[in-house]
Amino acid sequence: MTEECSDPRAWILDRMSWLEVDEQMQNGMDLVLIPVGSTEQHGPNGTFGVDSGRAEGFVRRLAERLHPRALAVPVMPFGIAPHHMNFPGTLTVEPETFIAVLEDLVDSMYQHGFRKFFFANGHGGNRPAMTLLMGKLRARYPDIDAAWASFTSAASDVIREKVDSFTHGHACEAEISQAMYLAPWSVKEERRPGEVVMSEDEYSRRKYISRAETFDEITQNGALGDATKANWELGREIAEKALDEIEQYLRDF
Repeated sequence: MTEECSDPRAWILDRMSWLEVDEQMQNGMDLVLIPVGSTEQHGPNGTFGVDSGRAEGFVRRLAERLHPRALAVPVMPFGIAPHHMNFPGTLTVEPETFIAVLEDLVDSMYQHGFRKFFFANGHGGNRPAMTLLMGKLRARYPDIDAAWASFTSAASDVIREKVDSFTHGHACEAEISQAMYLAPWSVKEERRPGEVVMSEDEYSRRKYISRAETFDEITQNGALGDATKANWELGREIAEKALDEIEQYLRDF
């Protein structure tokens, strides 16, 4: 990032006018970064905005690092979350709807001249649909480059080293720590450990067996791990490691 480009109006779409977008495209902006989230419960530890807030915060930092190439668009806040629907307030969309909206966003930016797209996903339930989306985009637009990542996975080594709860991955110390760093407004001050109702062995099998179940069958309060151990420093370490890895990949994208 160059010194003269410290203004987020140079890389965040909803802070820009069309004239500014056009100018940045003339200056080499060619990569669209699309944050993808979900509006779902995060137990007593976070708001319904944790996933979308983390994704948007991540993408805005990534766009700043990649300036002048990258444009951060607003977050897709609705994900595939039927397994959380027994917790009041959760919103979910059908996989076909989810894919169609993201495909339409790509089509809009394609018409404006963009040919490179990267999706930063903040919700595990979106992963199968993201893979299907990549196939659809390749078939529809042979001349584009498109990729996606669940960005937390790029820092899995940090999580393995720093998180010792046998269940983690949702409203836990790892995710809430990230939210503290990327979207602090989404974190509750009074947090509680997850009330997991299955054994460690049974939970471990979820790594290779996908069962039809709802999230309240795994945890009574909607959380995993122990978010009382969450902290800003851990969130920063996870997020910055993921940013380093994905930035490096996109430099040659």
